[in-house]
Amino acid sequence: MDSDGEGAFQVILVGTGLTESITAAALAKAGVKVAHIDQNPYYGAREASLSFEELIQWQTSPRPGFSSFSRSGDLIEQPRAYSISLAPSLIPSNGPLIDALVASGVSRYGGFRLIERVCVYTPSGTIKAVPGSKEDIFKNKDISLVDKRRLMRFLMFAADDFEGKKELEGSRRFSISRVPSDYPTLPALHRLRRYLRSAGRYGASPFLIGHYGSAGEIAQGFCRTAAVSGAVYVLGRDIESITHSESSHVLRLADFPEPLSCSLLISSQSSPNSDASDEPPRPLDTAVIVFPPSSLSPGGSTTVSATALLTGEGTMSCPRGKWILYLALPLPDAEGSPDPRTLLAPYLDAVLALGSDADGPPTPLFSTFYLQHPSSTAEPTPTAGTTLEIAPPHIAPSSLPPVLPLPDMGDAAAVHAEAVFRAALAVLGIDDEDEHQDDEARWQEFLASDGNA
Repeated sequence: MDSDGEGAFQVILVGTGLTESITAAALAKAGVKVAHIDQNPYYGAREASLSFEELIQWQTSPRPGFSSFSRSGDLIEQPRAYSISLAPSLIPSNGPLIDALVASGVSRYGGFRLIERVCVYTPSGTIKAVPGSKEDIFKNKDISLVDKRRLMRFLMFAADDFEGKKELEGSRRFSISRVPSDYPTLPALHRLRRYLRSAGRYGASPFLIGHYGSAGEIAQGFCRTAAVSGAVYVLGRDIESITHSESSHVLRLADFPEPLSCSLLISSQSSPNSDASDEPPRPLDTAVIVFPPSSLSPGGSTTVSATALLTGEGTMSCPRGKWILYLALPLPDAEGSPDPRTLLAPYLDAVLALGSDADGPPTPLFSTFYLQHPSSTAEPTPTAGTTLEIAPPHIAPSSLPPVLPLPDMGDAAAVHAEAVFRAALAVLGIDDEDEHQDDEARWQEFLASDGNA
């Protein structure tokens, strides 16, 4: 194939997940000739945002990494008014993803809103709001004045650059952030510092959520930026075969007129509390509820925390008066094939009970349960009945982040995308061609690009 032909590229990325989409935007901005393909007819891959009808279709023929599906039905009113995320997540107001969104200008392609409340479920069947500021702590009636002062001193320590300070010397342990008892102290402090530094940047809450399903819409924004810089996109085509020579990979796509070639292939894997103020009550639009271990009995986990993410009309993902509730429960040592409905139904009932009125708890319009498995590092799998040769050494697989806590997924994808970007430039030898600009300078140029070509 002619190396300068329309089907010849320097890099082909497979899968439009968040990591791949950020990488594609950065590479295209750096002047790399990029093709970005996805066998799905939508952007986002495993982090996609789907309409209700697309969700039903996706469950009918799911991609690898998901199993044990069940659902309450196939019909719902206004199905196109819903945008359902395959990877519900939050965006810390301070971190790699928000920095990339703002600096690159991709944030202008989407909308965002603050999470209104973060709560903890109690064994009494109620929820309590997590204090989000110094004022909230001193208004809290469950903490004594002495403990409030101690807590404030600790939070001031945690918000600062604590590495190397004498307080961390020795075998002292902290119980913070409801992390497991064997969780290392330093990573827990890092998580807490990120939370504290995120609060107040855009408002009282430290967390943002994107409109229209968040992660999938954000991935599409980075793809749009990549396209503005010249990247070529092909969606909805299965990979029939991948062959290679000494210096290139050749991909043949189903129902596509010509093969695509590249020198580098980057592949994806396959309610207010009892201390309510005088303000009139109003329905929450967005909230997070944390179920600590043993807080829900019977039926709840005694070893890990479950999380519930509530998104309403304000996130542009559902109609007025309706909400989408995402429930997640880690299964660190699962054996066999646990039934997701059995595991999550107690948490669903508990959340619905919080919204009870004279007629009882609300009834879900639709519910679905499934298991999601962490990605494995693998080359893209062609359609059954086709051939795939052994991957040559030039391939740089980009594994998606595993199932992560709500605030972690987006930042992990942004950090991983930077690493993939640097590795791609090294393989392509671009830094060697321009001794005046290294990969760090090129990444910063992408972040400062404001989304224009």
